[in-house]
Amino acid sequence: MRHFSLVVSFVLAASAAPLLAQDGAFKEFKSWQVNCSQTRACDMRQFMAGSAISGFELKRSAKPQAPVSFAVSMSEGVLGEATGDLGASLSVDGSAAVQVGAAGIALGEGGWSATLSGDFIGNGLVTAIRNGTKLQVELFRGKTRVKGEIQLAGAAASLLFIDEFQNRVGHTDALTAKGNKPPNPEPELSDMASLADFPQEIQAAFKDDGLCAETDESMLEGNALAHRLDKDRTLYVTPCGMGGPYNLPYAVFLESFGSIKPLVFPTMAEGGPSTMEVAYNLAYDDKAGTFAAFFKGRGIGDCGTYSTWKLSTGAADTSLVLTEERVRDCPEEVDENASTDIENWPQVWPRE
Repeated sequence: MRHFSLVVSFVLAASAAPLLAQDGAFKEFKSWQVNCSQTRACDMRQFMAGSAISGFELKRSAKPQAPVSFAVSMSEGVLGEATGDLGASLSVDGSAAVQVGAAGIALGEGGWSATLSGDFIGNGLVTAIRNGTKLQVELFRGKTRVKGEIQLAGAAASLLFIDEFQNRVGHTDALTAKGNKPPNPEPELSDMASLADFPQEIQAAFKDDGLCAETDESMLEGNALAHRLDKDRTLYVTPCGMGGPYNLPYAVFLESFGSIKPLVFPTMAEGGPSTMEVAYNLAYDDKAGTFAAFFKGRGIGDCGTYSTWKLSTGAADTSLVLTEERVRDCPEEVDENASTDIENWPQVWPRE
């Protein structure tokens, strides 16, 4: 039995509103790639071909005074096969190493990756990375050791970009551009990286008999978020169910005054207005309060269903309102010269 009250009423709006994509940011500084998401969570990563440590990533959320964590990728899963105490050490340019004990290491499945946690800002390691030339990283388990060296050219610019994107420049919790301003308030948007991040009522939807059964928890990171609309209401957007090769289903839940329910997606079916519990390849613009979904009829994206919705908030209820829907059947043969612009697809709502 599902633990939610399903919204069955919906409204079809008579006019379409364009979706304004709320993107993150991507920058490259030397060999570093910096990614920042819609929730302002950022990471800077580097890949090292031919090294026992094949990737190194520094991650930080947008929360005030958020810690930094490191994600390490390895070319072999030898730590997963080893036995003994787990540990790690990190040093810059041969300086005294920062030690990380087993409690601060989460080893990935098979031992191919590890996440390191600790006070890397307070112990000066982040500052050393900013000012240094090379970072030496070693992970060990018993007598088994994995070593690697990360070039730090571009690291200072990457850290500054993260501070700028997270609006920390001049604040006490900046990584590199510190000032006297107090940390910013808790952000309205936050990442939901695991099922444990959700309220229990939503966690129930991921059980075998729930709306989002068979969801791979690894899909949540970077794809699920919570948006605090006001002090009484929070919106949750999450992958929901098993996706196909090019279509990932999403659900939207609303927590309002202590009660949680899924919001349904109005759609135009062949027989008339209908609703869906999930939408595919969903994008959310938190500033405009709009959603867009594109169910691909096939991988090249030249056919399928494109829909947009507006979040409608009233005194009594909050719901999704269909603002536009376009459908194109998949032709038997692919015409490489044909236009695939969605704006030219047949419009089923609003009715022309």
